[in-house]
Amino acid sequence: MATVKLYLKDKNAHKVTKVICAVSDGRGVFIKVPTSVSVNPKHWSIKNQRILSANSNAVALNQQLEKFKNRVFTIYLEAKNNGLQANSKYIKEQLHPKENTVTKEEQFWDVFDNYLELKTNSLSISSIKKIKSLRVHLKGFEEKKYITFDLEKMDQMIFERLQDYMYKDADLNVQTTAKYLGLFKTFLNWCKSMKIVDNDDHKQFSLTHQPETLKPILDDKDIDKLRTVSLTNNYLDNARELLILSTLTGLRFSDYSKINLSQIRIDSEEREYLVLRQTKTNERIEVPLNSESSRIVHDLIDGKVRAISNQKLNQYVKEVCKLAGIDDLFEVDEFKGTQKTTYQKPKYELITTHTGRRTFATRLLLKGVPTKTVMKFTGHKDERSFSKYVNIPKEKEMDLVRIALG
Repeated sequence: MATVKLYLKDKNAHKVTKVICAVSDGRGVFIKVPTSVSVNPKHWSIKNQRILSANSNAVALNQQLEKFKNRVFTIYLEAKNNGLQANSKYIKEQLHPKENTVTKEEQFWDVFDNYLELKTNSLSISSIKKIKSLRVHLKGFEEKKYITFDLEKMDQMIFERLQDYMYKDADLNVQTTAKYLGLFKTFLNWCKSMKIVDNDDHKQFSLTHQPETLKPILDDKDIDKLRTVSLTNNYLDNARELLILSTLTGLRFSDYSKINLSQIRIDSEEREYLVLRQTKTNERIEVPLNSESSRIVHDLIDGKVRAISNQKLNQYVKEVCKLAGIDDLFEVDEFKGTQKTTYQKPKYELITTHTGRRTFATRLLLKGVPTKTVMKFTGHKDERSFSKYVNIPKEKEMDLVRIALG
């Protein structure tokens, strides 16, 4: 059991001597922290660890020592609870942050905010939002765990503790945590490349990614339900059109929400297609339009269909799919740390703007379009990342095998 006590640095001193605060871990290990109080040994009670009343300032000094002792013990216990090495240096830094640690902390946040400002000119709005969200989590980690970030001390242990904080305190799942930790590593790599720091110990930490899980798609029956459901509210009809457009083009929200007339082309057979650069990757893609997708695109350009925020659209498409009866139960696996939770939800609760893109890729594959061809229209460069978008139901896979076997 840990204890804390006060004693004199030199109990045999002829004049005044420093009062020392010592924390014991109960196993013979002492952490010594000097106080700012000095006293003549003849005015000190070894038994009570207090200054005797013979000293004219005894009351005030004893209050000062008691406060110091309690603060030292609190710092020690918090450090132990957070898995930190609570040595004399650490306790001194926590006791005198203005003298020892604020400079390091200010340096970290100055560099981080400078990085954020620089990247604002080169990254997309969504990417900047993610970095800003990372900043919020890093601040929360500092405050919750009494950590002061030091660019020269970013190592595997810091990342492990940050990961644990995101799982347990921020209540983030494995994949979201990996995203933020990946952004943090990118920032530290930038610090290294800019010669702001020499330390690159953070590279020893490996990101933990969530095992691949199935994401819902809209099958042909679902899309027919979408087309035929009667909707009395204009905002829901608008959301339906945008979702259907996504299933027919495979475009991300950031791209189909900004379609304009200059992106429409006509081929030699008078068929329309889109030519655009993807917002996320800056890659140029061409997307063929059929009669339905062409109508929606022109309605978008004419203002009959309105682009709205991604957040609102995610909310509205769930309402639309619920009204359309897209309510089959879908099994969901959620991972937090090493814990896996499996539960079922009606499909409409899981539909987002990105579902249309997954649906586009899956439906083309089921109709026999080669993987490499589909990837050209989604903009994917490798099959591994592309495979995350595909969700071919097991029964469909079985049917394909049966057909192949005759």
